[in-house]
Amino acid sequence: MEFLSRVSLSLFFFAYLCTPSVCYGAQTATLSGKVVDESGVPVSGAEILLTSVVGEAPSPLAQRILSDDVGRVFLENLPPGDYRVTIRKLGFFLLSDQSLTLHEGANEVSFALAHEQELHEKVEVSSRAGQLEPEDTAQRSTLIGREIRDVPVPNSHDLMSSLVILPDVVRDNAGGLHVAGARTGETQYLLDGFEFGDPASGDLNGRFNVDATRLVEAQPSRFSGSYAHPGAGILSLDTISGDDRWRFGTTNFVPGIRVERGWHFGNWYPRFQFSGPLAKGRAWFSEAVSLQHSFGIVKEQPPGQDSTAEWAGQSLTRLQWNLAPRHILSANYLYNREDESHRGLDAFDPISTTLDANLERSFVSLKDQYWLHSTLFMLGVAADGSVLNELPQGTAPYVLFPQGASGNFFESLHRRVRRLQAIGSVTTAERHWHGSHELTAGFNMSGLALSQSASRGEIDVKRGDSTLARRSTFTGSPDVRVTNSQAGGYAQDTWTITRRLILQAGVREDWDRLVQHAMAGPHAALNILPLHEDTAKLSLGWSLTNAPLDLTLLGQAFDQLQVDTLYDATGQNAIAGPVTSRFVLPAGGLKQPRFATTSAGWQQKIAMNTLVGLELLARNEQDGLVHETQQPGTPGGIFLLTNHRRDKYRAATLTARHSFGQRAEIFGSYTRSRANTNEVINAFLGPLQFVPEQGGPLRWDTPNRLLTWGWAQTRIWGLFLSYLFEYRTGFPFSSVDQYLEIVGAPNRQRFPDHANLNLGIEKRFQFRGYYWAFRVSAVNVIGRENPDVVINDVTAPNYLQFAGGHGRAFTARLRFVGRK
Repeated sequence: MEFLSRVSLSLFFFAYLCTPSVCYGAQTATLSGKVVDESGVPVSGAEILLTSVVGEAPSPLAQRILSDDVGRVFLENLPPGDYRVTIRKLGFFLLSDQSLTLHEGANEVSFALAHEQELHEKVEVSSRAGQLEPEDTAQRSTLIGREIRDVPVPNSHDLMSSLVILPDVVRDNAGGLHVAGARTGETQYLLDGFEFGDPASGDLNGRFNVDATRLVEAQPSRFSGSYAHPGAGILSLDTISGDDRWRFGTTNFVPGIRVERGWHFGNWYPRFQFSGPLAKGRAWFSEAVSLQHSFGIVKEQPPGQDSTAEWAGQSLTRLQWNLAPRHILSANYLYNREDESHRGLDAFDPISTTLDANLERSFVSLKDQYWLHSTLFMLGVAADGSVLNELPQGTAPYVLFPQGASGNFFESLHRRVRRLQAIGSVTTAERHWHGSHELTAGFNMSGLALSQSASRGEIDVKRGDSTLARRSTFTGSPDVRVTNSQAGGYAQDTWTITRRLILQAGVREDWDRLVQHAMAGPHAALNILPLHEDTAKLSLGWSLTNAPLDLTLLGQAFDQLQVDTLYDATGQNAIAGPVTSRFVLPAGGLKQPRFATTSAGWQQKIAMNTLVGLELLARNEQDGLVHETQQPGTPGGIFLLTNHRRDKYRAATLTARHSFGQRAEIFGSYTRSRANTNEVINAFLGPLQFVPEQGGPLRWDTPNRLLTWGWAQTRIWGLFLSYLFEYRTGFPFSSVDQYLEIVGAPNRQRFPDHANLNLGIEKRFQFRGYYWAFRVSAVNVIGRENPDVVINDVTAPNYLQFAGGHGRAFTARLRFVGRK
């Protein structure tokens, strides 16, 4: 008995310690290589399934691995023999059951994935959405090109309209974009890896041909430390590049006519794409051009004074040159031009109060990627600048009545901004010590400048009986110039402790010239895979990040002074003033605004085609910037820029995505959230408010939001059906009195709840040997008003009258798809 026990124990340790290399000598194989796209660019996060073949059938034994951040894959201690390889990555065609033979010793291979394209010569299978990625620690929501193209949004020519189909993104009534409850300038916007937000304010105001979008990702938490100053989150935009095949596409090239209160040249959004090889296998280009003419009518205004119009054009050029198999050079050039007439026209503000505006912007970038052995070096530089001009319709005083406005807007503006930026990083091959380590380090530098000149006239605030309640004028120099420099660096380790336990940790150090000190930003994220076959993932994360300073906010200290006078009920006698208000920077300097973010997420894969997830997010702002009046309740005085603002965001988001093979897909999400702040009032030149700062919900707070969209390729005449439905709580707003001072708690009232259903039906057909696609969309099928403006003056006879929004409408789109 004792002998049997010893033998059993020996066999147990032998089986535990035995590996193919130990037990069978050299009878093992090692697989190393990389995953690249059709242009040789590494593909990270690609899922590789390696299945051994026994006889004619695959063995149930399989190895699963994800490519790392630079596209590398590595597997060791594999039995030599025949295998089948399947590789999937969202946004790429599926590489299925490719044969592979592994020999004893080292085997070096390269796998090429092709980006999704609309092909007709043969059937290509796309990778299914909603795949669980075990090694990805980030909280992210993703849109790929076909989803942007196929989901019916009200303005399909505008990428901003499509971004709202992400569960983390909402747009306020003024069109501002908010990622996970953050202010518009507190998210870092990236275009092909470079900062793309407005250099002064941080807002996303650049445009390009929406058909050139390959991928959009929103990351509210657990993101990498490689981002320079992410603030409250990341929104990255990746665009298409050329390959060895010549491609041409166009959409909506036929002008539209609008018959409403007469005949008008209507909305027209022609878009063109052209790409191909400059030198096959080595150099490629792509060009995406779009033109936009938007025409709108506000029915509440009289004929002849009821329309707005905008002309805009964009050109995005991309070049890629593979100098060598391990050396890639890429370049981008984007040009924007926009001309808009009667901006600001709505149900309560007539055409005389509007602005004519034009914007011109250029963005150019260059990126160099070089592999030295198994280490990737990346260096990039970019420059962008824009010029904005806003002109009122005349020089008459701007008059604000309780029920609306009249006269001419009080401010004309000329603003010029620019930015120079440089980024670099080094990513090493995996190092093995108690698991595997992927080490990354990098740096960033940027210089920013804002130059602004304004001309401001008189603002008269009048009561319902036309008596004067308040008059504002401006004095001093209107010329503003603010510059800043930023620099930072980071180091990060992604540690795969075991296949089921992954830790990513790192630290950033950032410096800002206007703040004059450095700030450390540590971050950590942990993935735990508790179930068999990687069907579930628990992610935990914490980070401390900084947001760049808003130069437009700082610039108010160098702008004009505002002089206010308040009048009695007769409008003849001054009861306060004239008093002067000025914006001032603190003598002791400012602190860098920062965010402490904690998150937890669970993803569960159900069967093959369903993925559900739950994300919990808590974000607290520290040292946020806000101008505070130093004489609360008293007109005039000093508005001091302080670090006293504390924004808070809490959210629980439930998502579900199901794929019905290659013929249909459905997505749904529900978010319960709260976005509030301790200081609601944002002081700026114009309708200044002198009340003490108060807390309350932010203007884009949406406690409840339900979102669902999907598509289906039917067998009924080959029709392609799609839909989008959104319900959310109405945005908050404040009430004011005759002097424009807030009445009651700020943002205590809300717009009606918003609900919108869009339906699309598309038919593909052949004409003269080419494929075309014609889609008709019904926007706001349920006909809900969804107002976006309100009379908020408590003294107005039409107090709480809502207006604006978009009624039921039908749109058409014609696309050239390709050759038969």
